[in-house]
Order: sequence, then structure tokens, then C-alpha cells
Amino acid sequence: MNKEKIRELFYNLDNVNHLAACSKSPMLKTVKSSMENYMKDVIELGNPWNLWTEKVEKARELFAQLIHADKKDIAALYSVSSALNSIMSSMEFSNRNEIVTSDMEFPTTNFALYGYSKFGAKIKTIKSSGNTIDIDNYNGAINKNTLMTTAIHVSSLNGFRQDVGKIASIAHENGSYIYVDDYQSLGGVNIDVKKSKIDFLASGNLKWLLGVSGVAFLYVNPEIVETLKPANIGWFSQKNPFEFGAESLNYAEGARRFENGTWAIPSIYASIEGMKAILDYYDYIEKEDRKLFQHAIDSLERNGIPTITPDEAANIIAIPMKNPGDAEAMLKKKYKIITSARGDSLRIAPHFYNTEEEISEAIEKIKFQFFK
Repeated sequence: MNKEKIRELFYNLDNVNHLAACSKSPMLKTVKSSMENYMKDVIELGNPWNLWTEKVEKARELFAQLIHADKKDIAALYSVSSALNSIMSSMEFSNRNEIVTSDMEFPTTNFALYGYSKFGAKIKTIKSSGNTIDIDNYNGAINKNTLMTTAIHVSSLNGFRQDVGKIASIAHENGSYIYVDDYQSLGGVNIDVKKSKIDFLASGNLKWLLGVSGVAFLYVNPEIVETLKPANIGWFSQKNPFEFGAESLNYAEGARRFENGTWAIPSIYASIEGMKAILDYYDYIEKEDRKLFQHAIDSLERNGIPTITPDEAANIIAIPMKNPGDAEAMLKKKYKIITSARGDSLRIAPHFYNTEEEISEAIEKIKFQFFK
């Protein structure tokens, strides 16, 4: 694969060492053009609703291809937070009222779940050990009272990766739904929601999918979708969204019943171009990202720099240090190296457009500045 050809798809990679896909991907040239096209369409066409609807349908189709699903099983939303809240609003906390989660999830998950404790949800949090979670902990936590289990695919904290298919099996054996936050993996780690038997999967487009903020997508298992009646909804959740004075709900078919109000149209334009780029290199990216990830791990080890990233992790390498936010700012200002602080660590997250030389250069500077 021609790396230079890939790098030419993006702005400014010759001037900036961008190693923070876990926070924000660099700008694709087609993404910038798509947002300019959005403005042009509005200026020239005023209110091009039919065009916007076509764009949303295209975005659904592309996201479905990424996760090996069907377009009808995808809802277009604004963030993973809005997706999870829509899911939670469809739950009834009666005979089953326990939600099993973990402390390795992105904070969105824990905050959103606890918001439903006022409606009777009981949250059970699995505690990590050594920055990982043993799958046996799910066996111990999930039982016949478990309504839903959350399983982060790749953790934002340190790249810890879980076998969500195995966790789904444990959940289903106990009659629990399985929800997967795929934000730090989709675009860098392939997934098949049907093979893994996932009930709900959400991911946004800001990071590994090369888009912008303001858009996320939700997959809902078609075998359960018609049994769910979300309350956190808007006009696009209904079969007839233009019905004024409605006195009852008539949900749209499939995952669209989980949608809210008017889509974030500029972000939809951008998401299409980001996902198209990922799909163009779909078979290449996971292998290349794994190669770059391992190069970073090996380089850190050779330089005596510690990490809290475990074996069999993916995408993200976390380097524990004092004041990681200051380190991020200094590396950006002094060396034009883009990293991302989170918690007590500085994170490196190479993607398929990066080179091994960029990673080595960044690690040399990190060692010189912080690990003399």
C-alpha cells in the first residue's frame, strides 16, 4: 500500500506529527470539501430536505457496511451520549433492573446509566485490576436480574481491548442485552455485530472514522428492535414525523425509532467522506494500525518508558506521568507533535496515515523531555 498516497488525503501531515486519533483525527481534504458543499447547497438551494435525507441514508449505509449490518438497523444521532440515553429510555426496570458496567468505560456510559437510577435502575460496576478486566468478572456480575450489560470494545484510558463476542454470550445466557461503545475502535479495529451477536452498538465519527463532532450512529439488533419503545425521541422516531397534534406514538420501523430531532446535517456530510475513506482501505487499516501500535510499544520499551497499556490492547498507548496535560501542550507547541492527555497519562494513538518514523521521533522527544 502506498503510504504517501494515503497521507496526501489529509491536510498538514508534512508539518504536524499527528498521533492523537483517540481524540481527533487530522482533517481529510474531502471532509473539508464536503462541509463547503453543505454551505454551497444551502446558499443555492435554501432548504434542500430531499438532498439532506439522501445524505443521511448514505451515511447509514456506510456505517452499516463498517459493522457488517443492514442499513435499516442504523439510527443517526448526535453523539454516543444521545444514543445511550435513547436506549436507556426504552428500558423498563421492573422484574429485571440491574445494569452491569465497568470502570473502564468512557465516562459517558457511567453518567448516563446513573441518570436512570431515579427510574429504578440498579447499577453494578465491575472494578478493573491492573488497568484490565478479567472476563470472569462478567460471569460473576451478570445474573438473572441483569437487564443490560455494557462492554467497551477498546478503552479510552489505555487501549484495553475486550472480546465483546464472549461478553455478549455471557450476557445472553442470562437474558441480558449487550451494549458496546465502539468509539475508540471502529475505524481501527474491525467488528461484525452479527457474528458477535451484539444488541446495541454506538460509535461517533470524530476520531478513528475521520469525521467531525456532532454525529454518531446506533446499531440495534433487528430481532429485538420492535419490542423496544424509547421515550427519549423526536419527530424522526415516528412513521409520520409531520403529524401535527399527535395523541399517540407510531414508531418508525427498525432502528429509526431511536432517533431524535433534525439531524446535524453538516456533520452528516463530513461523516460520509470519513467513512468512505475508511472503507476504501478497510482490509489494510486494521493490520497497519496493529503494526504501528506494536512499533510504538516496542519503542517505548527500548527507551525505558513505562505504559499502562496491557498486552492484547489496541489503538491507544498510555504513558503515565505527572501533569500529562502540560506535556501534551508542550509537545504540540515545541515540536508540533499531537498527543492526547487523559487522566494521569499521555496517550499516543497512531492511525494508518502515520509512519513508524513519526512514532519513533515522538518517543525520542518524550524521553528527552520527561524521562531523562
